[in-house]
Amino acid sequence: MSVIRLGLVLGAVAIASMAVATEGFFNSKGVKIRYVSAGEGEAVVLVHGWMGDSSMWGRDAAGNTKLDASAVPGFQFIALDCRGHGKSDKPHDERQYGPEMAEDIVRLLDHLKIKKAHLVGYSMGAFLIGMVAAKHPERVLSLVYGGQAPILGQPRKASVPEVQMFADLVKSGKGLGAYVTAFYPPDKPKPTPQQADAIAQFLYGKKDVEALAAAGLSFKNLAVPAEALGKCKAPALFLYGEKDLDAQASVEAAMKVVSHGEVKVIPGADHMSAPAHAMFGASLIKFLQDHATSLRDKPSHQTRLPTPRPLCPVERRAGPFLRAGLPSL
Repeated sequence: MSVIRLGLVLGAVAIASMAVATEGFFNSKGVKIRYVSAGEGEAVVLVHGWMGDSSMWGRDAAGNTKLDASAVPGFQFIALDCRGHGKSDKPHDERQYGPEMAEDIVRLLDHLKIKKAHLVGYSMGAFLIGMVAAKHPERVLSLVYGGQAPILGQPRKASVPEVQMFADLVKSGKGLGAYVTAFYPPDKPKPTPQQADAIAQFLYGKKDVEALAAAGLSFKNLAVPAEALGKCKAPALFLYGEKDLDAQASVEAAMKVVSHGEVKVIPGADHMSAPAHAMFGASLIKFLQDHATSLRDKPSHQTRLPTPRPLCPVERRAGPFLRAGLPSL
């Protein structure tokens, strides 16, 4: 069970189930990108966070991505594995990430012959859809920035310490136990070196850590000019946990630029627990329904939301150091 599942996010909004979804691949400038889709109607592209994959939006007992849009009619939900993650190709060259990850979203729309879509991104996914909004505003119907906001300004010269430490340890080949220890939740007892090594093996043992490091190092190139972001007039929702201070600071900066945005804060939630909270799913679905052009003239209806699955103990313990929060960006 991957710690990066961030809860069955769309299980909290009645999208995750055992139903079979359509899986596909496409060539994005030489990189194979995998996606899963379900439902019919206006497109909603779901973009996961760093070290995650499309299964954060819904999975079966075996860990495979499963989406069922039957409880939320009028939408086609499309969850992709960002390059370097999941079943998509995993280049080890940092230059293959950054803006190219945002362009993968646009190329996905092109591949599916979709002119415009609602974009939903969590953490790293919020950075990516922010770049799409700034560079391709004509492709956007609405935006949901979960757990983060677009990075504003010019590309940075250096990565933040969390990402840099992960990349340095990967390069050294000494294991990632020190990374686990360094970014362990401050309100929990520090693990012993042996425990940290075991947690690192559980989290990253089956992942291509060189690809993840390259993706993380490229975050510094995801900054967008405030003026460009402001030109995107699509409605936006910023949705994050009350305890997610990194997100709070980023959202406050973005709201000075995105005058057509709204903010919802989930009480008591942090970066890892927010997506599994019932308020996250309810707010996301309501926002999509409010801004769906095909539903605009139809009576609104209530969608019954099941109880979200809590994060397992290891997910709770290890969560915060996986946030990719980029406080200094």
